[in-house]
Amino acid sequence: MRDLGEGTIRRIDWQELTPVVLLLRIFNIATGIRVLFLSMIGILLTLMIGYWINSNGLKSHEERNFQKPVYIEPLLDFRNQPQQNEPQEIDSLKQQQQHRQSISFREHPAEYSWQLVQHSVLVPWDIFSTAGIRLFHSVSRHEYSIVLLGWFFVLLLIWSFFGGMICRTVALRLTIDQSESGRELWQFIKQRGTGFLSSVIIIVLGILFCLIPIKLCGWFFAVPVLNFILAILFPIVILFGFFVMVLAVSLLLGWPLLFAAVSVDGSDGFDAVSRMLSYFYQRPLHYLVYWTTSGILGVLGYVFVSIFVDGIVFLIIQFGGFPIQTAIPAFGYLTLPETSAELSQPGNLILAWCGMVQLIKLAYTFAWFWTSNVTIYLLLRRSVDATPFIEVYRSASVKPRTLPELNNL
Repeated sequence: MRDLGEGTIRRIDWQELTPVVLLLRIFNIATGIRVLFLSMIGILLTLMIGYWINSNGLKSHEERNFQKPVYIEPLLDFRNQPQQNEPQEIDSLKQQQQHRQSISFREHPAEYSWQLVQHSVLVPWDIFSTAGIRLFHSVSRHEYSIVLLGWFFVLLLIWSFFGGMICRTVALRLTIDQSESGRELWQFIKQRGTGFLSSVIIIVLGILFCLIPIKLCGWFFAVPVLNFILAILFPIVILFGFFVMVLAVSLLLGWPLLFAAVSVDGSDGFDAVSRMLSYFYQRPLHYLVYWTTSGILGVLGYVFVSIFVDGIVFLIIQFGGFPIQTAIPAFGYLTLPETSAELSQPGNLILAWCGMVQLIKLAYTFAWFWTSNVTIYLLLRRSVDATPFIEVYRSASVKPRTLPELNNL
């Protein structure tokens, strides 16, 4: 609240009084043109590379009886193009998709709501975090997979660039309500973009550094003389296991704060890791509540975006009289229809354009994810370090706003 003279309160600054209202700005920023465009490009690259890995790279997995990574399944769902050499999986996948689209909210409100959450705000978490889970799982079982490692770093490279640009855009919008030009944004990525990569790599290397002594102790325990010494010093092994779990849990759940730290404070890799660990473990309940609240708002926003996008496609196909009924989507689901031999080339081209319009739904979920990430980081930073919201790293191209001089009034 601000007193502007004579004891009269003329304005209430709700953002300072109740900082959680900052979450209400997520939808407006996430639906911005630049944020949606960057999300769209990143999604297209992820879909294409993920589909290529699923079609080619996973063949060696099947030969070694590897379980198919679950983070590829959402990509298959969206593409609706499973491998042609797996007819049983094709039938199962189509049956699951038909079941999901036939669920009515009136008949099954709980199942319908959960399916809506799974296909909206949980998609980014599923794709990003599950890649790390599968990689860690393969290492723990000594099933070292080049494909899993490659997919992990492909996601890291793609979204270190596009996710970093989105986070930087959101950081300036939320703090000083300014935006950088494309050239200025590129300069920021060139100067500080290594922090997005190095922060994640530092935590991964930290986990590996703690796992190596544990593995060595397991080998030395087979030696008759050393096993007694290791049994006495086993609390040290437990301590390394504790460090592994601290880093692994923070990487699994708190890794988005790394990107926000670089975007908001211009941190390098080590500073971003320090801030992430501090905020995540000092305010774990705050972190959970913020993401839950943001998730509820994100689902509501996804419903609105789905109605808007589906309305566009439905209006064009029905009112225009185009004979492409397969392009009409089921509400809330992203459907990219395959090309049909029954349609002409112009008809298939229209199908492709309808699929691009449908990708706006998925683009919104990723835009929501990165926008929520920066917003929650600002809330945690204010709670832990008492840092004002308007404090943000400014490159040389972004100048702070100044009040006009009194002489010029």
